[in-house]
Amino acid sequence: MAEESGLRDRVTRDRLLLAVVLLVGIAGTGIVRRQLGLLGYNGLGRLVFILGYGGTVFVVWYGWIRPIDITGPSADRDLTRDDLTRGDADSGEEADRPDTPDR
Repeated sequence: MAEESGLRDRVTRDRLLLAVVLLVGIAGTGIVRRQLGLLGYNGLGRLVFILGYGGTVFVVWYGWIRPIDITGPSADRDLTRDDLTRGDADSGEEADRPDTPDR
């Protein structure tokens, strides 16, 4: 039987930090924006929300999305006949292309 992982195993420091950043950055700035609007500072409330939400997007991108290594397939792939006739993009060779007039 598979062992059940407890809540302590699923809630890591990284996930908790992400939840706090999202809560403060989205809900927190929304609440502050609403309160400033009720007090008559609607323009300031909009600015706070835009900066808070934008800052949250930047922090999430910088802390969690940017470090992800998104790469294509490795160079050790099998080449098809079409790949060989077009030329290998990794080697810097240009593909055989029909001559086109200069514009």
